[in-house]
Amino acid sequence: MTRVLQLIHSDENGGVEMLARLIGNDLQSAGVSVQTLFLYPSFSASMLAKVQGLGKACLLIVQNRPDALLAYQPTASVIAGLAGRAFGCPKRIVHQTSKPSTTHRVSRWLDKWLGSRRFYTVNIANSHATLAEFDAYPAAYRANLTLIEHGIEPPEPRSTRPSTLARYGIVADGPVLLHAGRLNEQKAQHLILAALPQLPSAQLVLAGGGPLEANYRQLATTLGIEDRVHFLGFLDRAEVGDLMGAADVFVFPSVWETFGLAAVEAAMLGVPVVCADLPALREVLAVDGKTIAQFVDCADTAKLAEAIRSAITPDSAAKARVFSPGLRAKHSQAAMLQAYRDMILPAPQRTGQPGKTRVPSA
Repeated sequence: MTRVLQLIHSDENGGVEMLARLIGNDLQSAGVSVQTLFLYPSFSASMLAKVQGLGKACLLIVQNRPDALLAYQPTASVIAGLAGRAFGCPKRIVHQTSKPSTTHRVSRWLDKWLGSRRFYTVNIANSHATLAEFDAYPAAYRANLTLIEHGIEPPEPRSTRPSTLARYGIVADGPVLLHAGRLNEQKAQHLILAALPQLPSAQLVLAGGGPLEANYRQLATTLGIEDRVHFLGFLDRAEVGDLMGAADVFVFPSVWETFGLAAVEAAMLGVPVVCADLPALREVLAVDGKTIAQFVDCADTAKLAEAIRSAITPDSAAKARVFSPGLRAKHSQAAMLQAYRDMILPAPQRTGQPGKTRVPSA
């Protein structure tokens, strides 16, 4: 039996964790033994806890000698490359889920060094925009980069808007704005909070937890909008799907993204999207060069508020619903999962059509 070990930093219920669950479950359905290890107990883990987590990962690799390592974040990729090669793991598959400029300088240097010397057998980027972030890297590094675009099936709403809002104690006599993601610097939810005073009838729902929750609660109080902001903490995918079905607009003001899974899921469900003007988001939210998402400089809260107002119209909602099937077809989950089967399973065990994998030239 083929054995796979997945390495992830911590379980924050975000896009990386969702991707790992999808891939792991699909491989298990194909008869693969899959083990997933979270290196750190939480996003706020101490240095000692992080060192212990890294030691545990190395020990598992030594003891189990998996056929394949799947690493999803920078430190996990370094461990997969170093320990995986040292202890004879034949397939060392890593993901570039961060922009190089946002990665700790030590991890960034090690990743560049390992990737340029074939410590990774496959080095995956999930969008053309992410690939472009490595244009200045050595040719040997870029030659091993592989594009596998994320494929997802959005969580279909299970309940009506009134029942979903009532479940979370949200009394909406105006539009409902939704954001789903970790409360941290990258996702920049403070920009939505700053725009909310200009949208006096709107309710803001924040589905996610993270290190900045206390700061954001204080900001909401300072701005006098605390009664219109709903901090729901970490939710499972089904609950997020219900909220997407109840939302009038999905707002996504990230500082950077390599893909933007939550925004794509919302658009797939026919929810109007207002988001940061980032290359990755322009790429993944478009079909044949067309999009109905609104891209805005979210740091300009007046522009952000105006974009949200223009998205809260019957016409905007109707266009989003018409656009959603094309986006579902573009981001096929089946094609993505087949790409991972093709990489990991021996040829006789593979089924289906070739996955959505493309390797750019060096």
